[in-house]
Amino acid sequence: MSLNKKNKCLQLPLKTVFATCTALVTLQTLPAFAQLSIMGVLDTRSHFKPKQTATPQVKQVSNKDTLSQRFQNPPTRSFTPPQVYSAQPTLTNAPNTAFSAEEIGFHKDLGIITASGNVEIIHGERILIADTVSYNQNKNVVTASGNVQVIEADGNVTLTEYLEITSDLKSGVAKQLVLSLSDRSSITAESAERKEGRYTIANNATYSPCAKCADDPERPPLWKLSAKKIQHDAEQKRIEYSDVFFEVYDVPVMYFPYFTHADPSRRRETGFLSPSFGSRGNLDGFISTPYFWEMGPSKDLSLIPTWYYDLDQLHMDAEYRQHTTDGEMRLRGSLTYADGGAGSTDVTEEEFRGHVDAEGLFDINQTWRWGFDVNHASDETYIRRYGMDDNTENSHLTSDLYLEGFRKRNYMKANLNIYQEQREANTNDLQDGKLEYQFQHISTPSSTGSYLRLDGNMYGINSKNDRRTTRLSADTSWVVPYTSPTGDLITLDANLITAAYYVSGYSTGNEPGRYTGAQGRVVPSLSLEWKKPLSRSHMDGRANEVLEPIIKVSAAPNVGNNYKIPNEDSQDFEFDDTNLFKTNRFSGIDRIDGGQRVDFGFNWGIYGQEGGFSEIFMGQSYRLRNDGTYGVNSGHEDNLSDLVGRIKVSPSRYLDLLYRFRLDKSNMQLNRSETAMTVGPDSTKFTLSHLYVESESDDAEYGTREEIFGKLENKISKNWYSAIDGRYRMNDPKGSVSYGGKIGYADECTELYLDFRRNFSDDRDIEPADSITIRLELKNLGGIDLF
Repeated sequence: MSLNKKNKCLQLPLKTVFATCTALVTLQTLPAFAQLSIMGVLDTRSHFKPKQTATPQVKQVSNKDTLSQRFQNPPTRSFTPPQVYSAQPTLTNAPNTAFSAEEIGFHKDLGIITASGNVEIIHGERILIADTVSYNQNKNVVTASGNVQVIEADGNVTLTEYLEITSDLKSGVAKQLVLSLSDRSSITAESAERKEGRYTIANNATYSPCAKCADDPERPPLWKLSAKKIQHDAEQKRIEYSDVFFEVYDVPVMYFPYFTHADPSRRRETGFLSPSFGSRGNLDGFISTPYFWEMGPSKDLSLIPTWYYDLDQLHMDAEYRQHTTDGEMRLRGSLTYADGGAGSTDVTEEEFRGHVDAEGLFDINQTWRWGFDVNHASDETYIRRYGMDDNTENSHLTSDLYLEGFRKRNYMKANLNIYQEQREANTNDLQDGKLEYQFQHISTPSSTGSYLRLDGNMYGINSKNDRRTTRLSADTSWVVPYTSPTGDLITLDANLITAAYYVSGYSTGNEPGRYTGAQGRVVPSLSLEWKKPLSRSHMDGRANEVLEPIIKVSAAPNVGNNYKIPNEDSQDFEFDDTNLFKTNRFSGIDRIDGGQRVDFGFNWGIYGQEGGFSEIFMGQSYRLRNDGTYGVNSGHEDNLSDLVGRIKVSPSRYLDLLYRFRLDKSNMQLNRSETAMTVGPDSTKFTLSHLYVESESDDAEYGTREEIFGKLENKISKNWYSAIDGRYRMNDPKGSVSYGGKIGYADECTELYLDFRRNFSDDRDIEPADSITIRLELKNLGGIDLF
């Protein structure tokens, strides 16, 4: 006896439907987003960033579609199921179980329920689509056939032609299986079997994250893993391969009788990572075999032993990472036993050399947090010689322990800094350490728009020459902005700087011996700034022109330079377009820009509707009194300053030009210039920059500097790219600083590049050297480096 009803939805008993739906989705996909090494264990380096590709449109599969065609455009979570029991059920608001088909039948004698014609079953957040589904109540067997699709909530899709599973959900089989994973990777198999509710075994299976060619779907992927058997252990979270080949365009190039790695749902696992080998600068040949130790769900340890076989030298690098409930930390260090470098105890005898690079940040509560950043090396050239990455500048290493607080419009920071010089310095005035407290407050604007700004500071500094400086200071401003009915922008700024110093062992240069004593200063100032933006349209509104004249008048006592106060925070002043209209142009308050002056200039720009624009800024300053506040060649050593300006031109997205300059007030000779230009589309882009800066004085930290840098980037084709660059020093000693080139291939699953570098740095035991790097990176399998 059978019963057929067409174009109707049948609500089956919940137990029957639940068993049917659950059984059909038991063969779930395995999310593949782990990054594995070719050794078969997890690679914890930065995640592979594949080339972005367009997401295929969701397509309803007809009965005539083949399995390979459906794999090219697998359905995603954007699939909208038909109306069943509620209006437009979706993956997130669907009833617990919904069922629809064009035809539903029940054979009472055999106990078989059959559904055919666009069968769709929604259970929780899973969707099953098939041509035919049957459930044998007597044998407790569920069968689905014809264009079977199982859509998971995470975007993974299972495609197969035939699926059969027992009602206890522990054993089942599937034919012609394709698992389309959420990261666009896929596993295909001729057949699959599930055992004991734990093991999923795929026979004659392949894995590849490479997408099929849209123009030629029959072309094989760039690379894949082909195995006689792939077994997944759901409890141990491991995937094992038997008789596996690594194939490139279906050509086997490597064979492993056995290969295993962690389940993709397990992002980390203990084991060896991809090795690196090659040559590194003056250290010559090396081989490195990293080892990763998963110490827990929130902490791990990486050990990177490196053997420099030409020098018969071992180098060990280690990094520990941990996340806690209130913060995170990273501890890194390295150690070797070799000839001492610059700044070491003995540069000719072997000794331990190493470095520490550690950082951490922890929340105390919603207002307070504390952190540390430790950077220290055994000698001045160790980090650069052994290629240790460091977050600080090459000139010096900074270690920092700090406490920060944020509340409403207030900020507080207390920190301890320790400095380690990395240059071949010949002065003892450099700082050894600094203890500092900072407080900042900006009041809520009043009804007139005025507000109060307070910057408080206290520091204590020790220098290499035993000089000690202690300062307590406050920089307070009352700012009153005003916009007139005619569009004038007027800003009144009343400022008061107070500072008290105690100095010990300071060589002033003006008196014999060393000065010890207290100093103080109170410097009030008042400034009034006026702007008047004027605009007009051109070409029927397709371009807008803006002209903004600016005048600022400032008045303060003539403080000059107090030679008994060390300059700790205001060194290497450069007068340019960025600080022309600042009340105090120095970076700190150990030097103060006092006296009476007038700053004047203008902004001009024209802006097109399509986004192109051109801007010009020019300005100058006049001081009533020449008191030597600024050094020689600073640009404002006389009453009238040099002319400073900035030009920005970007008529389209194919051209960007920035030119900053400072012209001598007397003869318009160039005293400072900075040029940056980018030309071309993304496919072929040329970048050129030039810098010229005159030294402020003979005893400045940096002398006259001039250099030029160029870079050409070319996208040869859809997947191939190249780049060349070079930097040249134009001041004495003239010559190349570095140059190099790179050529590579990148797609959604593979990156391969060759990089060549020539560095002309010559610093004590670091000599000019060449480096060649070849890197192959396979998505989800990690990469290998050849140096």
